[in-house]
Amino acid sequence: MKLHLPTDRRKLCYFDTESSDYDFFRQINKIKGFCEMSVLPDYFNAYQVREDGSGLIRRMIETYLDANPDCAVIIIDGLLDLLVNYNDEKESSLLTKWLKKITKIYNVLLVTVLHQSKSNLSTTGHIGSASDRFAQSTLDIVKEKEKNAYVLTSRFMRSDSDFDPITLINFNGIFQQVETEQKTSTGKKATDLPDTESRSLCFQIISVPSNYNDISDEIIERTATSKGYAKNLIKIWINKGWIIKNKDNKYATR
Repeated sequence: MKLHLPTDRRKLCYFDTESSDYDFFRQINKIKGFCEMSVLPDYFNAYQVREDGSGLIRRMIETYLDANPDCAVIIIDGLLDLLVNYNDEKESSLLTKWLKKITKIYNVLLVTVLHQSKSNLSTTGHIGSASDRFAQSTLDIVKEKEKNAYVLTSRFMRSDSDFDPITLINFNGIFQQVETEQKTSTGKKATDLPDTESRSLCFQIISVPSNYNDISDEIIERTATSKGYAKNLIKIWINKGWIIKNKDNKYATR
């Protein structure tokens, strides 16, 4: 990504919550390769916080932002380590509120990395659903091992239009962008959503009787998916008997 930073706020900070010492330095070298630099600029800071707890990591990020008002971008890799249990709905909600709070208070661009389920490429747990709903944009990065390539696609763009997939292929150790003929599918299907998550989503969205279009729009916003996905998910809920149409032609939970 090419970012246009404010002239008086050019600092970027990268928090790595996952990597060992060896992998952290490999990651830094990979960053140098992608941005074609032999030495990273002094306005780029990087911290490895793998051994620290979720609450301590959040406090360190806020402490850094307090001490560096010229920071415009925070990168957190990865988001799951800011939680004790990513399937805890309350904890995920509190983390989402914290993320929104720091972006407002410190006026920073926040880039987070959230790994996907290997089975269906959906974001993980309640925090995945929350991030899909509240993020400004959600991008998918898929590694194609057989081609030694990375493919970047737009899953959800709140304030902008989708873009064509971007493919980077490693040629002799250097990643170069190549033309992509067609958009790579994320593989996200309504039938892939586990029943427990699907039922929970159903009862969250349809807390009061609602018409079909409102339900569809809410699904699209919460899951960052298409109208086709929403239509198929509603069909699943009807077939499973979780919702039923009432006399006012609205759907309610049973």
